[in-house]
Amino acid sequence: MKLLRKVTELVDKDVAANSKPLSIIGMMVPFVPFILVEGAPAGSYPVQAGLALSVSICWGVFVMWRYLRHLRMEVAGAHEPLGSLRFWLLAAGTVLFILLLSAGVTWLADKIGWPEAYGFDCRGRGCFFQDLTHSPKLLRAGNAYELGLFALLWSLPAFIVGVLIYALFKRFSRRKHIQPMD
Repeated sequence: MKLLRKVTELVDKDVAANSKPLSIIGMMVPFVPFILVEGAPAGSYPVQAGLALSVSICWGVFVMWRYLRHLRMEVAGAHEPLGSLRFWLLAAGTVLFILLLSAGVTWLADKIGWPEAYGFDCRGRGCFFQDLTHSPKLLRAGNAYELGLFALLWSLPAFIVGVLIYALFKRFSRRKHIQPMD
């Protein structure tokens, strides 16, 4: 039990520091024999590979449980000042915005064959920024689907810039109203 307590403390410190090396290392350790030993592919040893996969998944679930536990405390801190109704409206609105934006981009991209039909292909991470750099190609033909996809791709950066400008404006306008104390 002391070992479990120590491991839990280590994972909690890792989660609180918002770094994930323990979770990544813990999920990779069961696969070390398959990575280091040249003649030991996972297909040749299905029982050991299945055991390694199950240990890796269990470790990932354990780390995720600790992460969600930590996250719940942070969410509770945001829940109190907003109030219950505003908090859940904000949370649901954010999730709905993300789902609608991604569904719209996916539907429009599928409809016009983006990005393959426009001369580039992207798989994996970083595709959003690559899509933004190639998005002027959508303006050449100018049909409604292409213009809609261009608008949706640039809506998120435009929203972020708008929020930053609003925050800066509020910050500087608040300073003008402060009266010196005599």
